[in-house]
This record gives sequence, structure tokens and C-alpha cells, in this order.
Amino acid sequence: MELKVILLIIFGVVSVIYLITLGYKPAVFQYILKGLLIPLLLAIYLSSVNIIFWPVVLALVFAWIGDVLLVKITNILWFRLGLASFLIGHICYIAAMHGFINPFNVTILVVSIIAAGGLGIFIYKVVKPGKQMKIPVIAYETVILVMVIFALQLFLSQFIAHGLIFSLLILSGSICFVVSDTLLALRTFRKVKIYFAVMITYIAAQFLITLGFCMV
Repeated sequence: MELKVILLIIFGVVSVIYLITLGYKPAVFQYILKGLLIPLLLAIYLSSVNIIFWPVVLALVFAWIGDVLLVKITNILWFRLGLASFLIGHICYIAAMHGFINPFNVTILVVSIIAAGGLGIFIYKVVKPGKQMKIPVIAYETVILVMVIFALQLFLSQFIAHGLIFSLLILSGSICFVVSDTLLALRTFRKVKIYFAVMITYIAAQFLITLGFCMV
């Protein structure tokens, strides 16, 4: 059995067990499982490609740092640092996508920017972050919506070049990220109890994007 397949099975098992533990009181075992998710995805990526694309590696590394920092999500400093780490990770994903976009579809770009602006305003009004987190949330929201715009451009560019599967995976993962982070913001600022939904969409986002880049 190939190493990649073994790692995928381990990732699947760890993900399922972790999601099950979310129904119980947080414990060290749960934090360990969460901490294993991104390193496993990184191992899957490194074992799948002939040429390592470093923006993808950096995106996963910063995602793992963000996961560790957000263990103490109720601590405002840790939350800000975790947000910053994920923001850097998203920028790395954008850089990775940019390398495969040729050419940009200008018409779709303009339309998607307008749509993203409207969606961003809607999400902000729904989330309602406090004054201390207003600027960080706007900055993060902007970056993640830009990531979706780039993912859409990647899909359009690679669809023409017959790279449908990998670009569709990355686009789907990027959309999952918007859903996951919006739900996380609702949990953090509006105290909505939806952590299971947050994590299942987050795991899906990271998995889909990583799997997509494994096919490059």
C-alpha cells in the first residue's frame, strides 16, 4: 500500500474520532487529535508531489500554528494571533493559486469582486464583532474572500486547460473556508453553539485544497 494511501486513511480516522470527541467536554486527547490534522495533511502533500510548491507548505504550517493558538479561543490575544496566522496561511494559498492562473478572466474578476464585497458586508453585519476585533475581522474577511476569487479564477483558467478536477477541489475548499470561518465568527462573537459545523467545514476546506494541490 502506498504511503499516501496509508496517510489518507490515518487522516480520515483521526478526523472522524476528533469530530466525535467534540460531543464531549474538551480534553487533552481532543487537542492532540486536532493538532495532528494539519501535519497529516502536510505529510500527504509531501508524499504526493514530485516538486514541492512551498506556498502550499507554508499555508499548512501557518494553519497548524493557528490551530494551536485557537485552542484558547476565549483569550483575545491568542485569538488575534491565531487569526493572524490563518490570514498568512490564506495569503500563501493565494500565492499558490496565482501561479496556475493564466490568463485572468477580467469580466468574471470584476463581477466576483463586487459579489465578494456585498457578501463581506453581509457577513460582517451578521457576525457583529466587538470594537476591539473590528479591524482584524475586516482584514481577515477580505483576505479569505480574495482567496475565493483567486480560486474561481484558477478554476476558470484550468477548466480551459483541462485541469478541472484539481481546480474544482481547490475552489470547493476555498468556499468551505468561508463557511467555516463565518461559523467560527458566529460562535466567537454571537455565542452560537455550532463548533461541530465549524470543524467539519474547516477539515473539509484544508483537505480539499491540499488534495487539489497534490494533483498538480
